[in-house]
Amino acid sequence: MRDFKTVILATALGLALSCSSDSESTTPGPDQDQGLPDAAEQDQSSPDIPNSNTVPDSGTPDSGTDQDQPDANPNAGTLSERYPNDEGIEADPAVLFFDDFESGWGRWDAPSQDTRYLTMQSNDSANSGNGYLQSRVTRQDLQETEYISSQSRVGFDRQEEIYWRFYARMPVVAPNPHHWVRVSAGNAEWDRSGLANTVPAGEDGFWFDFDINNDDVFNFYVYWHEMRSGRCNDGSTTPGCAGDQGTTYHYGNVFQPPEQTPYPRNEWFCVEMRAKANTPNQYDGELTFWIDDELVGDYRQGHPDGTWLRANFHTDGCDFSACTDPMPFEGFNFRTSPEVGFKSVILDAYYERNSSNNKRQALEDRGLTVSDEQIIHYDDVVVATERIGCR
Repeated sequence: MRDFKTVILATALGLALSCSSDSESTTPGPDQDQGLPDAAEQDQSSPDIPNSNTVPDSGTPDSGTDQDQPDANPNAGTLSERYPNDEGIEADPAVLFFDDFESGWGRWDAPSQDTRYLTMQSNDSANSGNGYLQSRVTRQDLQETEYISSQSRVGFDRQEEIYWRFYARMPVVAPNPHHWVRVSAGNAEWDRSGLANTVPAGEDGFWFDFDINNDDVFNFYVYWHEMRSGRCNDGSTTPGCAGDQGTTYHYGNVFQPPEQTPYPRNEWFCVEMRAKANTPNQYDGELTFWIDDELVGDYRQGHPDGTWLRANFHTDGCDFSACTDPMPFEGFNFRTSPEVGFKSVILDAYYERNSSNNKRQALEDRGLTVSDEQIIHYDDVVVATERIGCR
């Protein structure tokens, strides 16, 4: 069994945190081979770092707003259009969180200072200014510790809809994280996400990862009360079903848009995602993401057309013998209670020893020279209740 607190202390932080007591242990299991190519590996997710004992402020966090910054252009569309180069953006009432890492990273809930795996950097290679956050997990680290979560999180008042923009850079050729950044929704008491093989109750919460696969393209990896199982072709858990794998399991449902352009190594790129909660018990929940302001993934009621096969939604259908004809996507029934809302974002890079080794071998088989350091840089993070756009 994998004990959650041990993972956090041994692998992610090495810090003494004041933790809430409602985080459950996560038991890892082997990757589930469905005999089908997946957009993301089927396995345990990374657990949250529990919230600090401080309650997130309502509205915009204190971010040291410069009173001399220019006023916003009220006629512009996105926040970035109203606040060119993000100047003054943190003071907008739509902004829930802002960090450009120019004053350390103390605005995050936990951790908010350097750890073994997360460190502040200051040099002219930042996306803007001089400060940025670096996640660094080495091959040696994973030889010592099987599961490593290099993460920080921030909470805010529950929201019906959020946008999250940040810049990232992968400076070296190395295995991408097993799971990447995450958005969590819950009621006032529920504060869990990243629990593998777990179907959350609709009145409690839901979450999704935004992941990168070994081809350097992106997908949503979603846990909610109506998620599908990988056991049967139709996503059910009925013994004796078509394609029965013999074991019931629920790992994140994968939504990977086709024909993506891989992100460029050693260059900053802009990620923005949007998540909209559904009307309780209806299918009007939505997930969307943009890369460098270009729409890439858009999942909502009636769009796109695609085919469900096990736990994967294949846009425009799929070519396996078990695939059915494409149908319009039904939309997300994320929650059954209006008390469930978006309440935190987790800047995570979660690695597993076996997964990393497999990805490393696949990269080497392509003739690539693979670094022993798995490094990700982050800069210019904004969470808001309306479209942000790239700076």
